[in-house]
Amino acid sequence: MHDEYKYKNYEFSGMLANHIADFVSEKRSIGYIYNSEAKLLRNFSEFSLNYKVAENVLSEEVVRAWISKKVTEADKTCYSRFSIISQFAKYMSRQGYSAYIPDKTDVGKIHKTFIPYIFTHEEIKLFLSALDTMETPPNSGAPRRKYIFPVLFRLLYCCGLRVSEAAKLKGENVDLDNGILTIQNSKFGNTRYVPMSKQMTLKCIEYNATRLVNKTGIDWFFAAPDGGYYDTRGIYSIFREYLWKAGISHHGKGKGPRLHDLRHTFAVHCLQKWVSDNEDLTTALPRLSAYMGHHDFTATEQYLRLTAEIYPEFSELMNRNYGFIIPRLERCQNEKN
Repeated sequence: MHDEYKYKNYEFSGMLANHIADFVSEKRSIGYIYNSEAKLLRNFSEFSLNYKVAENVLSEEVVRAWISKKVTEADKTCYSRFSIISQFAKYMSRQGYSAYIPDKTDVGKIHKTFIPYIFTHEEIKLFLSALDTMETPPNSGAPRRKYIFPVLFRLLYCCGLRVSEAAKLKGENVDLDNGILTIQNSKFGNTRYVPMSKQMTLKCIEYNATRLVNKTGIDWFFAAPDGGYYDTRGIYSIFREYLWKAGISHHGKGKGPRLHDLRHTFAVHCLQKWVSDNEDLTTALPRLSAYMGHHDFTATEQYLRLTAEIYPEFSELMNRNYGFIIPRLERCQNEKN
């Protein structure tokens, strides 16, 4: 459970502190939240104190040392360091300073094993039906969860929202007259409008009639008992509980289903329907990309290959008509798209 989202400020150390602060400010000025990235750069600034860093110079020595992979370290952690220092180096270079810009070969081949779990249509029905049986246990500290979670999880699947986007909806962000959600400060710091289906809008209207609005605080659409919003850990706990009740097995750590897989499933099911309806995917994909708030078209394209793999009956049709826009599926697809 959380309060309103805010920028987090970090103190940077060393000879590059001012450059790092300016870099973070630039990112935020164009709409990025940049909190986790700023924290990582704080760590880098402290790391740089172990080296002789000249003023206005990002040396190859300190960059290579920063991105070198530790023995017990996950590839993803190493790649995060590489990604952020690469961006910072390019920024310094644009400012006219000497900076070593690392290449992906500097960190070697990164092996990521993330494969989305795509729910079947039947599994989605079972999961939502299980949620609709939710009751409030006696003496529960969260007496309204039986009203909240059936609607919240439907938004994740029916609108393809990120978990944080659904959790942080405010009353003012849910236009029940027109059936439109306003998603503010999403992953890339942007605001977008998400139309809902008539059925989803009706579910939100029914839920809204039960909603308790805290007039003295922030009007979270899915308010937690403490007046804040539900955090991802609490939502995931409910998710796992009702997957089990729906008879959907969890395949172990790293194999899903994950909360975010509801969003992946939304995208694949959309594409499946469009292919069945002979929709023009060259115009449909950009709409899907905008609807889901993707930073670029590449993230959306990955769902074409997933759809072809999961629904082989469409594979030949998709490759024949859209092979030129279907990328090779890389198992390193970003789970958080």
